[in-house]
Amino acid sequence: MIEIRKIRKGEEKPAKELIESVMGGEFPGATQSYPADDLNSLHDHYGGLGEAFFVAVDNDKVVGTVAVKKDDERNALLRRIMVNPNYRKQRIGYKLMQKAIQFCLEVGYQEIVFRATEDMKAAGKLCQDNGFQEKARIPVGGNALVMYKLFLKENSPLAS
Repeated sequence: MIEIRKIRKGEEKPAKELIESVMGGEFPGATQSYPADDLNSLHDHYGGLGEAFFVAVDNDKVVGTVAVKKDDERNALLRRIMVNPNYRKQRIGYKLMQKAIQFCLEVGYQEIVFRATEDMKAAGKLCQDNGFQEKARIPVGGNALVMYKLFLKENSPLAS
């Protein structure tokens, strides 16, 4: 049974390996658009107030990831949505996304922003299936960076 929860000590290395494997294997051209400095210490990078790193775990094996990073008082960035190729088509990405959205609602964010290259079609579809709307396309080399936004609510406690 797949469990979706915050990352625990000892799971940083397998989470990093999953992210690097998916990025390197499926999106080798996108690695320059996504600096990997956060992968060396997921707890530190996503451990601030209003931030979290979630994993999907199957019998102690990390099979999926999603991160929430504070952008500012009203906006969260969604990052590192990855699912092990052997675990796809099981709605794990959807469940990870739902966990991240619920976390953002609880924290009080007003919007969630996710950026992906246009060849990350599954991530884009996952965002749209969860109510995100495409807001911008920025040409980058022979590809485009696509920005998706999900408006959560007005009157967030974090709003200034």
